[in-house]
Amino acid sequence: MVKLNSLKSIPLFMAILIVLAGCANREILERTSLTTLLGYDLAEDDKLAATAVIRQINPDLESKVEVQSATEETNRGALMKIELKTSKKIGVGQLRVALFGEELAKKGLDDSIHALIMNPEVSNGIYLAVVEGKANSLIESKYKNITDIGQHIFQLIDHNIEQNHALSSTLHEVNRDNTTKLTNFSLPMLKKQGEFIEISGIALFNEGKMVGSLPSEDILYAKMIRNDFQDGTLELTLPSATLKMESTISEEDIQIAIDSIKSTRKFKLVDTAVPEFNLTIDIECLLQEIQSELRVSDMKEQKNLEKQINKKIESEIKRIIQYSQEIDSDIFRFGEQYRAQNRQAKNINERWHEMYPDMKVNVTVNAKVLRDGVFQ
Repeated sequence: MVKLNSLKSIPLFMAILIVLAGCANREILERTSLTTLLGYDLAEDDKLAATAVIRQINPDLESKVEVQSATEETNRGALMKIELKTSKKIGVGQLRVALFGEELAKKGLDDSIHALIMNPEVSNGIYLAVVEGKANSLIESKYKNITDIGQHIFQLIDHNIEQNHALSSTLHEVNRDNTTKLTNFSLPMLKKQGEFIEISGIALFNEGKMVGSLPSEDILYAKMIRNDFQDGTLELTLPSATLKMESTISEEDIQIAIDSIKSTRKFKLVDTAVPEFNLTIDIECLLQEIQSELRVSDMKEQKNLEKQINKKIESEIKRIIQYSQEIDSDIFRFGEQYRAQNRQAKNINERWHEMYPDMKVNVTVNAKVLRDGVFQ
């Protein structure tokens, strides 16, 4: 037995532990397949078709990616079938994304979400998303510039959430919204577009079932209603007749782009019976792009531009809220605002979705253009 009689022995002892731990990790990697992405589709007889993107690690610590599929009654059963096709144990501790085919999403995702939540290996931080069409088709397609489809889709979703081009949809967030009767969850929608995969919109849910969708052009408006944020970008089409500036205006609509958007919103419940809300959204932004013959050269013209921006954004936000009411999907958490501002409400959890379609929202947008391009 080695005795540690002095402090000089401690570094040597720690080094031995590190080497032994390194050998153990190497051995585990050699025996384990790392699943980075799972896709689920509805199969015949209401079975579940699972597709796994698996990273295999060889003894030289080099890796390759393979895709395996199986169909079974349950999530766990499908993964067990996939494991029969691999030479190593399948681990889901490195899972980053779970995708759901559109048909399965419309049937309902409660069982799939519950299975992910109940698996102790799966992180609450994984992203969930819906695929237009089948998840299997998107995953197994060949892409010229994509070598690891699992890592690519994770980075695609993560990057666009960070850039305010997608709504965040971690397993934790989705489960939170799905377990309360006051709110509903939403997921990004993915679509194969030639050699690329793109975020095509938002899938809206009610009671775990996909009941509608919004196109990618509406994502930033949806974020304005749901959250405060900084650094968004928006393209707007404004009627030319409303922008009476220095030069002659064509009859065509005017395209502008605003950038570095800082948005804050406030809800105020003004009538508990209807219910009725005042939603105020304050926006600070930069005018990044506008037609070359137009110049916002004085305060009067800038105020007019801000007024038209306000009208346009108000119109789009009202349209989106109205659509969410038509399909009865409160992804904007008006129900939570109602409960927070009306403490006397009784049985609101049971009654909210009866009230939501008739809810009235007065939208006010206050946009301030901080500067005109980079020259002012």
